[in-house]
Order: sequence, then C-alpha cells, then structure tokens
Amino acid sequence: MWCFGDSFDLYASSADLTGYWDTVTGTHVVNDPGRFTGGQAWRPAFSAWLGKSSGANDAVHHFTVAFKQAPALSGTSLCNYITLYDGTTAQCSVVFRSDGAIVLASGGPTGTALATYTGAVTINNQWFAFEFEVVVNNTTGSFRVRTNNATSDSFVATGLNTRNSANNYANKIQAGLNANLGGNLDLDDFLWRSDPTSVPWVGDIRCYARMPASDVQKVFSQSGTAYPYTPQIPTGSVSAITAGQAKWFPFTPPVSGSCGLITLPLAPSTPGAGNWKGAIFAVGAGGLPGLVLGTATAFTAPPVGTVSYVFPTPVALTGGTQYFFGYAMDTAGGSMNVGATAVNTYFLNGGFAAFPANNPAATLQSANPVAFTVYLSGVGNYQYVADPQEDGAASYVYDNNVGDADFYGIASIPVTPAAVVAVTTRGFVQKSDAGSRTGAMQLKSGATTVQSSNGSTLSTTFAWCWRTDVNDPATGAAWTPTGVNNVQIGPTVLS
Repeated sequence: MWCFGDSFDLYASSADLTGYWDTVTGTHVVNDPGRFTGGQAWRPAFSAWLGKSSGANDAVHHFTVAFKQAPALSGTSLCNYITLYDGTTAQCSVVFRSDGAIVLASGGPTGTALATYTGAVTINNQWFAFEFEVVVNNTTGSFRVRTNNATSDSFVATGLNTRNSANNYANKIQAGLNANLGGNLDLDDFLWRSDPTSVPWVGDIRCYARMPASDVQKVFSQSGTAYPYTPQIPTGSVSAITAGQAKWFPFTPPVSGSCGLITLPLAPSTPGAGNWKGAIFAVGAGGLPGLVLGTATAFTAPPVGTVSYVFPTPVALTGGTQYFFGYAMDTAGGSMNVGATAVNTYFLNGGFAAFPANNPAATLQSANPVAFTVYLSGVGNYQYVADPQEDGAASYVYDNNVGDADFYGIASIPVTPAAVVAVTTRGFVQKSDAGSRTGAMQLKSGATTVQSSNGSTLSTTFAWCWRTDVNDPATGAAWTPTGVNNVQIGPTVLS
C-alpha cells in the first residue's frame, strides 16, 4: 500500500514544501492556525498547487483531510481540489464547492460533474473531517465519502467513469485552489493511501508531530557553542531609545540551558549612546516582571551592529517557561530593530537608576518587541534539531564521518489513540563541504533500524529526507501507541 501524508506543521515558509512534495507551484500559506492548538494548516493561493507521484499504478485511492471555509457558503465556485492523475492525464477530481457541496469531476477540477455530495460542509469557519474513496475505472468507478468520523458512507455514487486515460488506475495527485473566494480556505492533516484492490477506512485522523526529546546516542557536533533562540525576527521596523526608560520583553525558550549572552541589533548606521544595563527576570505576580535572575555586565555607547549583553554568571533557564529580558539606557539616541508582532511588554519611565530591581513598578503596553537573541549553553544535540518549524542554519547538528549516527528519543504522544495509521520520519538536511555527500534519517524500533531512501544525496541547500512506515519495522504488524513512543530517530552519514 502507498501512503503519504502531511500535517503542514513543520514548515516555516512556502518554500519548505519543496522536496517533500514533488512539485510546488504558486504561493502557499503554511502557517494558518490548524484545527488543533499549536498546529498549522495549509492555504494555497489562487492557481497554486502541490503535486506528488506515488509510482504505484493503483485503482483504489483514499484521501483523508480536514477542511475549513471562512467565507459564507454561497455560489457555485469550484475551489480546493484533489486531482488523480495517470502520468500527465487527469483522471478525476474531488472538488470543494463554495456552497458547501463536494463534487467529483471528470478530469480536472472544472470538468464534467460525475457526482455531487450536497450539504457536505454546512457552516463556515468550522473544521470538517472527510475521508474520500475514489475507485478509478471506466465503467465501475465509484466515489464514497465519510464525514466527521462516520462509520458508514455519508455519500456514495457508483457505476461511474472515473478515468480519462486508457488505464484504470492513477499514480499521482495534484492538490490546489481553482477559485479564490476572498477568504481563507484551509486544509489540514492530509493523508493519501492507495492500493490495487482495497484500502481500509480509518475515519477522522490527526497527525502528532513529535520532536526529539532526549539524546540516546550523541555523536554529531553542534552548530555553535550556544543554542540561539530569537523570539521575533527583525522586520525592518525600529524602536527609538528613550533616555532613562526601562523596558521588559517576554520570552519563552524552547529548550533548557544556561544563558550567558543576549544580543540585539541596533538599527543600521545608528550607534548607541550613554550607559546600558540588562537583566533576566522571572515572571512575577499578575504576569509582570518579578525577581531578578541574573544581571549582565553594564557597558557604554555600543557601536553600530550587534549589542551584546554578557552575563558573567550564566542564568539557568527552563524550556517552555516564560521569562523577561529587561534593559535600560540613560541617554537617548539610536534605535533598535523590532519584530513584526505586538506583544504584552512593560516599561518604566525614569527606571534607569534603580535597574535592575525586583518586582519593578512597570506599566503594561502592547508593543513590537526588540529582536533580541538568547544564547543557551549546556544543551543536548536533540535540542538543536527539535524545532517546531525548521529554522534552517540557525541551529543544527553536523558530521562528516561515514557511519556516524545520532539517535534521539521522541516526545510521547499526549493521548492514547485508537490506532496508528503510519509513522513518517523526517529530517531537514544539507551538506556544507565539497564533493558528493549522502545521508539518511534512521528510525529504530526495538532492535530493528531502518533508513530513509528519499533525499539521500545531499545538496548545498536544505531539503527533506524522510521515510514512512505503515507497520512497525520491529514486528511487521500495525503500530501500537507504545511502539511509537519507544522509537528512536536521528541522522546518519552514508558517504
């Protein structure tokens, strides 16, 4: 059985789709809120689409996907679609129509309607989970739908001609947006499975993206002496420095470690002036800055460029816990780059002399925070590769010795699912040296270790390397939740 899925949770930008999907055309939004807290959904722009080839000439195809339409349900625009192909020939398409119907069309999304499931989506701004079965055949083709975890067919149409080529099968899909309604049309938790004769129904599904959570075998080197964490990336906007004003910005490091350095960028061509102080604070009563956890060495009039707050006694920070970075200057002049999103920050006019003080009398404001970076030492290898969304060259592990491998334990599934459909192991990898280099992602279950074959020849740009296992390699049987929780994953150097 062929199996391919995407939760869209790992991407930082539209470009990150490339490599896991065979073809990426047009503009895609990959950071819309997903249907579950902390997840991401996929929203293609008008005429944008993704393509994936299976290499398997299968007649029976199942697509499981969650869909949400923000605009009101009206009209008959043919919007999001999933098209089955035999090579370059479109066999048929599953199409979401703007009035809430789902259409099976011959060929591409605008082809002749073969069947129409009216009332499939009954309310806007609400997630609906669908599992579609399409059988490709010129006389006995069929289209079945189960909605929101139904255990029997919500819609069925049989005796259809669902092919346009000379073959009763499909081996490729294209998914995208045919018509723009002027509002979000999001999809999440996409799964495609195919087989020559039969594919089991799985109902509503959810992808749990599990990150490395411990070092089991630590061989690779870390990309830096300290792990960098930047709460907000600079956007080109600036914030002027106010004389005597203290400011506090919240941050929540994703990993645990000791902070000995925080840096922030001054705006171009604008040096600092006067005396500068910095400190790290715990969260106090009412969510305000509380106790001082560590104080940076004070300095004077930094030049244009990166300003460094050095903590002579590093501050122990716990991943997932909120803190405040605070600073104060006694002289106006210059400005600092800020991030794009306003957050709850705090300020105190005339606060320079007493800075840093426990539980300062700070005043709440909503502001775009300074784009500072927190550096954490004493961090495990797994923490360098546990990014919720890939961060490229900001943090990574590396190695060039053939046969070297890291293995990481993964975070447990937060619930006990009724069943596990498949496990996909993914890594975002590149090479930095001359000549040819190959590598793989490995999955170890029990005493059995398996490797990815996709993306083994590395490029000088980051790309995805992955494998999907429908069954547990250690047993050959379906995965159990315990089996998933106990796997180890990691990279290896092949050549």
